[in-house]
Order: sequence, then C-alpha cells, then structure tokens
Amino acid sequence: MSDKNITLKTKENQYHHLTKKERIIIESLINQKDSSGKRLFNNTYIANYIKVNKSTISRELKRRKERMIIRSGKTKTMPYTAEYAQDDASFKRGLSKGEYKLRKFKKMAKFIEDKIKNDKWAPDVIVGYMKNHNMFNYYGFTSITTPTIYNAIRFGIINVKLEDTRRMKYKPEYEYKNKTDLPESKALYSINNRPDKINNRQYFGHFELDTVIGTKKGKHECLMTLTERKTQFEMIFKLNCKTSIEVVNKFNQIKNFMKSNYDKIFKSITTDNGTEFSDFLSIIKDTKTKIYFCHPYCSGEKGTNEKNNSIIRYFIKKGMPIENYSNEDINKIAEWMNNYPRKILNYKTPLECLLEEFKNKNTINKIYKLQEKINCI
Repeated sequence: MSDKNITLKTKENQYHHLTKKERIIIESLINQKDSSGKRLFNNTYIANYIKVNKSTISRELKRRKERMIIRSGKTKTMPYTAEYAQDDASFKRGLSKGEYKLRKFKKMAKFIEDKIKNDKWAPDVIVGYMKNHNMFNYYGFTSITTPTIYNAIRFGIINVKLEDTRRMKYKPEYEYKNKTDLPESKALYSINNRPDKINNRQYFGHFELDTVIGTKKGKHECLMTLTERKTQFEMIFKLNCKTSIEVVNKFNQIKNFMKSNYDKIFKSITTDNGTEFSDFLSIIKDTKTKIYFCHPYCSGEKGTNEKNNSIIRYFIKKGMPIENYSNEDINKIAEWMNNYPRKILNYKTPLECLLEEFKNKNTINKIYKLQEKINCI
C-alpha cells in the first residue's frame, strides 16, 4: 500500500475538527461540476486535499445538508454552505460540553461571589486562598482555576458583574520609554546602585515611596504611600498638599514616633523623581536610611508601590478630592490591603508576613500603629 494514502487512520489525523477555512474549501470543491452536473472532485480527493480521513468529509456533507424546517418540523436537504456548517458545528460543540463547575457547586459559587463583591478579592487570590486552606476538600467545593472564575463572570454563570471586579473593566495601556540618566544631583543615588539583596526582596525594611493625588484642580490634600518590598506591607499618610516641605515634615513625624526603631525599620527608600521628593537629603537626614531614585519615566522600577497605588484607586477614584476621605477611611483602606492575600507571598497576607519578621511584639505594634498615630497628628 502506498505511503501517500493519507486517508488511513493514524495518530496524526485522528479526532480532527474541521475549521471554517477547510469548510470553505469543501464548499468550493463540491460546487465545481462538469456540463452534465456531476461533481469534478469526489470525497476522497477532497479528503486528501485538506489532509483528513475521507469519512470526515462524508459525515460533514451528510450532517450539514439536512436542515430542520421550523414550521413543518420536517427535515429538508439543502445545498452545503461553509457558513451554515460552521455555525451548526459550533452550536453542537457547545451542547457537548460538560456542565459549568460553578453551576454544579453552588456553595463554592456563593463563596466566590461574596469574596469578589463584599471583600473585593481578585479571582486569582480566591483560588490561591482556597488551595492554601485546603478548601477543595470541603463539602460543596471542588478544584477550580482562575480562568474558570473569569469565564463564569463573563458568561453570567455567577452573580458577579464586571463592575464588581477591579481589573476586568479596564484595558490598561502603558507606554514604555527608553531609560534616561538621572540629574547629576541624584546620580549617586541611582537605582542602579541598589544592592541585589534589596532587589531580590531578601530582607525586611526596604520601602518604595510615592504620592497619590485626588484632583488636579487647585491645591488639595494628597496621600503619601510607603510599601515594604518583602512583605508588601502598606502605610498611607495624609499630606496637606503635594510639596517637598510636606513630605519632609511627615518623615520627621515618623522619625519622632519610631525613635530608635526608625533605622531598624526604614533601611532604604526607593522613589521616583517627583518634585515632592526634591529635598531628599532632608528625608534621610540624621538616619542610616539609604535612598534610591528610579530612572525618569520608569515608575515600573518601583512596581510594588505602583501596584498598591492601583488598589487604592479602587477605593478612591481619580478626580475625587482626598478631603472627602477621613483619616479613618484611609486607615481602613490600608487595613484592607494588609489583610489581602497576595500571590507573590504564596497567598499569605502582608500582615501575616510582617508577624513572621519580628519576635518582638512591641516592634510589630509600633509598625502597625504608625499610620494611625501619624494621621491623627
């Protein structure tokens, strides 16, 4: 038997689903006829041409030609068309799929709905949390993946809308720019000089710093955010306005509250080139704290802080004045963030990771109460 006979069943051509392109080829070839109306190309030729078994062609033509006439309830043989054949195949393929997990496991679906709508958790965090807490073995739960939850939201399988999520309604666009050199006054403090032990998140005490504004119109309050790189622990402080004087004053308040613990906690700070950080020497004055600056227009170099700032935006929308939010509101946002499981932490919370860093309860309490105390000043 010739090796060229590709209609034989082999491992390579079994279970092949015809594509729309292949159905267009089938339609084109079967419609080519001679003067007597006989087809020029038989099923075997078409099968060899698109490299499938000839039975595939026979079944395709038989299934797609018989169509139900709705009014009479009878079937009628109609000419084969690629468009109808593709639609019919897609419809039947959909019916053949199994039941959605979240329709079958309603208890788990309710748990996921509550976490997204009430606790503002992301689908990936929910999956990681269920794995870490062995919830897949609970009655009414089963193993599930992050894409399954996203699809359940998109197709209305669970009672969650796109507006209930933080990310699905956005199409983030980021314009990457070439790195440019820092000004001469900051060259010594370039992020290029930051040690690998900080870059690799090996030790606690290395923070990323930024500010978050409410509205650009007029002079308004803003937020100063500090994010610890290893534990993702977040601190948010209110500033009267976005100026270097306000930033320096806020750090002086932090130093006075932390006292001898300041150098143990704030070992380094990485920030961008905003004008509010122009008096950076006053920020690190009389401390052992190191400071590093990202390259201009490369805020992604302090991505941990930028990510956390995007979470803050879930609670405080752009354009909303910070004055509309009390110190208690700001403290609650930070508390939510520090009790939110993170993938980078193997789905532990920043607070859990902070508790693992220090055996001294007084030090932990000092860090935990820092934001609340400073915002009351």
